[in-house]
Amino acid sequence: MKRITIGATVAVALLLTIFVVFHAEARGRRGWCGHRWHRGGPAAFLSHELKLNQAQQAQVKTLWQTERPTISANLHELLAENNEMNAIAGQGNPDQAKVHEIATREASTIAALLMEKEQLQSRIYQTVLNPDQRAKANALQEKLESHLDHAADRLETQPAEK
Repeated sequence: MKRITIGATVAVALLLTIFVVFHAEARGRRGWCGHRWHRGGPAAFLSHELKLNQAQQAQVKTLWQTERPTISANLHELLAENNEMNAIAGQGNPDQAKVHEIATREASTIAALLMEKEQLQSRIYQTVLNPDQRAKANALQEKLESHLDHAADRLETQPAEK
């Protein structure tokens, strides 16, 4: 269960990052951190690391634009459920049945987001990337997972604060 929760959290964070990156790019190509940094963020990093040409970048952007409404709707739903959970948690003694029902809805929304992520990733792998780029993308994914495993291990071994 812990691994599913961590995986779901990572997936949602990844989707939110992708959304923020593309939103920042849509506001005038000022990049990730406004006009001062002149960097494109995670999408530009992946584009650079995978050596995507302009046509491939356009294909990825088109694929993203088609998935964007669904992902946006799911994110709004997840945020609404989270707000509902926070409102219940703010009560002195929350109704456990209601908490469980909201958590179940949140879980299904996260599952829908994960499915959208996998579908988008699969389409990009199949239609955009060549075999060398797929291998590089897999290596980057393994590196990210290694970093996340290391972070999880550090959380387990940290002593409790006094």
